Amino acid sequence: MKNRFQQLLFLFFFMLFSLAAGGLCAGTEESSTETKKSLSVFPILMYDTDIGFGYGGKARLVNFLSARESFDLILFNSTKGERWYVFTFSIPDTEIRQGKKYSLSFDISAEYDKYLNYYFYGIGADSRKEDQTEFTYEKKELFLRLGRGFFPRFVVEVGYFFRNIYYFDVDEDMPFTDALEAVGEQFSPFVSFVVRYDTSDSQIHPKKGFRLIFQSDVASELLGNKNASYYRFTLDFRKYILLFGQRDVLAFRTLVQNISGEEIPLFEMSVLGGGSEMTAMRGYSLNRFVDNGKFLVNAEYRFPLWKSLGGNIFLDSGLVWPSWSEIELNKVRVDVGWGLRYYLRNFVVRFDMGFSDEGTGIYFNFGHVF
Repeated sequence: MKNRFQQLLFLFFFMLFSLAAGGLCAGTEESSTETKKSLSVFPILMYDTDIGFGYGGKARLVNFLSARESFDLILFNSTKGERWYVFTFSIPDTEIRQGKKYSLSFDISAEYDKYLNYYFYGIGADSRKEDQTEFTYEKKELFLRLGRGFFPRFVVEVGYFFRNIYYFDVDEDMPFTDALEAVGEQFSPFVSFVVRYDTSDSQIHPKKGFRLIFQSDVASELLGNKNASYYRFTLDFRKYILLFGQRDVLAFRTLVQNISGEEIPLFEMSVLGGGSEMTAMRGYSLNRFVDNGKFLVNAEYRFPLWKSLGGNIFLDSGLVWPSWSEIELNKVRVDVGWGLRYYLRNFVVRFDMGFSDEGTGIYFNFGHVF
């Protein structure tokens, strides 16, 4: 295992060097293309099943330094106690570099996310909603990433997550009190490698093409993590098809993820439930299903309503498992629902309502789920 991590560490620094060298030696294809300055601002006043009534705002500035860069800021609070603050800087901006060959990209993201009312339901597909155990969850994260567009459709990225996780104020005398209190506070960084083949026409609102994304995450003491030792891979395929003109889109996503290792923290396991990109089962509670592996399928029909307002109908299906040999397809969960989309120049505002055998989920966020 140690030799394996040493090889991966060498590969990490080799890729960093190669990407940086490429950035110094080569320019960005179509760098002469004019990019206009733009600002998109959206106030937040909403309700979400998992976080209650929320308020705040999001702003995105593009090319204000005339370097084809972008700044993205989210400030958000809610009545159930979520405190979510995110700042992201990208150069070139992700939409600007979409479908182009480029020598070097750089992204840095700082995030603070705190839930005063967060829940855990146990591990496995048979976990019960009535075993819900409440605690406070806090995450502080700094993410650095370098990338290179070797071809217009082929991108390689390598990143490092500096992250601190804290579980506290756990409900006493509940089913999972001891397991959650054992997590405590942990500094848990990891290295991430991403290879992406992307023929889609946009990062913000894709209408045609497909994305094939392979992500490999590694944590070990050699890589700065004294609390965990694991390897996680994620394979994510997304397809977009235009229907009935230029604004009706049929979108599909299939995702498979598995984690293995000697020390796997609870918060690193595969998760399903809620309305976020990597866990989207919108009829189930946030963090509802947890295990070593998962399978997720999402399908959406996105259609125009009026001017910049659009609608969608969707289906989500997923399953978690402890190992490849213990997958039980009869435990697949399914939800269906509808939503609204408001399209701005630099991002999409998303509202979804999902229905399942466990109830209804209402979600408000930014960007398509996939």
